[in-house]
Amino acid sequence: MTHSLHRRGSVESLKGDYVMITRTTKANRAAINHLLPEVAKIVFDVGPANIGSSGLQTDVPLGLDPEDFTKRIGGVYGFLCTFSSKEKLREVLKRLKEKDFGFSITVSGLIDEVIPLAQGLGIKPHTINLSLGILGDTDQLAEEEVLEFTTMCGHAMIAANLVRKGIADVRSGAKSPREASMMMGRPCVCGIFNLDRSDCLLIRQAEKLE
Repeated sequence: MTHSLHRRGSVESLKGDYVMITRTTKANRAAINHLLPEVAKIVFDVGPANIGSSGLQTDVPLGLDPEDFTKRIGGVYGFLCTFSSKEKLREVLKRLKEKDFGFSITVSGLIDEVIPLAQGLGIKPHTINLSLGILGDTDQLAEEEVLEFTTMCGHAMIAANLVRKGIADVRSGAKSPREASMMMGRPCVCGIFNLDRSDCLLIRQAEKLE
């Protein structure tokens, strides 16, 4: 699950951005899929910045209802969520380790933060993937201030022009940062578009004009 690896931004900005992916495997799907609601309850109890599922085609900006999501998530193979707090991520992983449901859990974030967090919980990562950046004709990419938003959706469902509109709306006062973040985050049904980080980025962009 490498689509959450390529998020752009400063180290300071990325310190408030953690992705967690919960999946079953083909080998254990039939045995543990019914336990997915229990994982979802833990996540909702701690408080994600966003959560979604491509299988259910919903996320927080699309009006996800926690009770309905929890009820239906056992019918698909997993879900994704983001946290803006390392402490919240730690608490979720701590509870999941105690429950030992048997799911595959993937966490994305700055390696200097994620590895010590896992070690502190007595968790030894099975695999580590690193982003080596973007190669090729990078002149074709959107401007960096836009990439900070679009790369929070690893499937490239958030258009650069939608981000430009969101930034412009906040700068003009037409939308609040949260309203613009919700507008931009709707297409990312996986739920890994971090709404809290988006708010912070939009506020920073607006302040550039002051």
